[in-house]
Amino acid sequence: MDRFKISTLRAYYGALLTDKQNKMITLHYDEDMSYGEIAEMFGVSRNAVLDSITKGVKHLEEYEDVLKLVEKEAKIDVMLDQLISSVDDERVVKQLKEIKIVLEG
Repeated sequence: MDRFKISTLRAYYGALLTDKQNKMITLHYDEDMSYGEIAEMFGVSRNAVLDSITKGVKHLEEYEDVLKLVEKEAKIDVMLDQLISSVDDERVVKQLKEIKIVLEG
């Protein structure tokens, strides 16, 4: 799975991970730190970091498989874009764009 997908899943479901998993995933995928650098920071082995990150990513994927929040938001975004391009009323277009901004949070 690519970095962007993992970062997106973490943004949605990171609070459901342990603090350590969430922080390690953030450091590795968002801040591009190596396992060795993270291990040194936490005072653990590289294998412990790899294990924590692997388990955390697995949990993120499982949460998305069940809840599908990322998938649903992507579908809503596409539908809003279609509505925006098909509506002639500028007031309605403005409201639809505001909805997109709220969803992008």
